[in-house]
Amino acid sequence: MKIRWKKVTWYSRYSALALFVILPFAGFYCGAQYGLLQGYINGVDQVLWGGKVLTLTAGNGYYGNVAAWVVDRGNGFTMAYPLDFDAQNNDTGALSADWRLGANGAAGIKMLTVTVPRAFEPQTNFGGATVIVGRSGSKSAVAQCLIADPNAGIASTSTESINGIRFFVSNSTGVGAGNYYETTSYRTVRAGQCYAVEYTIHSTQIMNYPALYGLRAFDKMKIQSVLQKIVGTFRFE
Repeated sequence: MKIRWKKVTWYSRYSALALFVILPFAGFYCGAQYGLLQGYINGVDQVLWGGKVLTLTAGNGYYGNVAAWVVDRGNGFTMAYPLDFDAQNNDTGALSADWRLGANGAAGIKMLTVTVPRAFEPQTNFGGATVIVGRSGSKSAVAQCLIADPNAGIASTSTESINGIRFFVSNSTGVGAGNYYETTSYRTVRAGQCYAVEYTIHSTQIMNYPALYGLRAFDKMKIQSVLQKIVGTFRFE
């Protein structure tokens, strides 16, 4: 069949009209969202959006609006995170020992890793942060799932309910060579599997940097706010 490229048809007219109407709005929306995101990263406190001034903080704007985030699905759960955070899925199901902190040698699957880049807090001693979702069905992992790890530098433990899921929560710290790591681990047992949803904040000793670098202490509350919001989106499918 010979295609007549220059022939105008009813569906070509409607397609052109649809593109003419939809593309400007889609471009404006995407551009505005990108502008909000870049404005926050570059330290802009306020932008004009929708005819009103929007304050860009961890509690408002893009990083506080979990409904606007990317949603990761698969492996029996869903979790959302900001689109500028890097995410890696373990599609192969390969076993590893670092599926959660202090696994004590029990092998498991690190299903998802979300990384918060250092650029999220520029010109500070923030070294980055990660959120990891892992699981293991080994007998030792399940037996130790809801207890504090004796060698993990535990500071406190508690329980918390997230989207109807009861979690055992532990907070631990680790130090080494001027680096400081703070991990909050949420763990629960489901269908014979120990699930761990953990975030770790990495920072460095600010006194180790020359004053001419002009570094300031990172905003820990801002980082924690975003990380806790990410964990708060976790649901089983």
